[in-house]
Amino acid sequence: MVNFKMIGQRIKNGRKKKGFTQEAFSELIDISTEHLSRIETGTYRPSLSLIEKISVILEITEEELMFGSKSEVETATKLTNKIMCLSPKKQEALETIINLISE
Repeated sequence: MVNFKMIGQRIKNGRKKKGFTQEAFSELIDISTEHLSRIETGTYRPSLSLIEKISVILEITEEELMFGSKSEVETATKLTNKIMCLSPKKQEALETIINLISE
């Protein structure tokens, strides 16, 4: 499952790390500042061609932009595998806990 809020956060972090304002970065990738802002907040979903442009400018792979670093992907995979082994009742309980601590 693709988390567009996380993709937006990675774009924002990468943009800032490279020293780009939203205005300058949006010009480079040929979209409006408003569009970029909505991508960075996860409101809009970037197209694959836009993901490609952004990854080239930020000097990261498309996979890193979409899914995070290799270690993030490995951690998420391990957690997913552990969760899938839980009973449905325990999965529900875990979801409740996650919802409580993420508020």
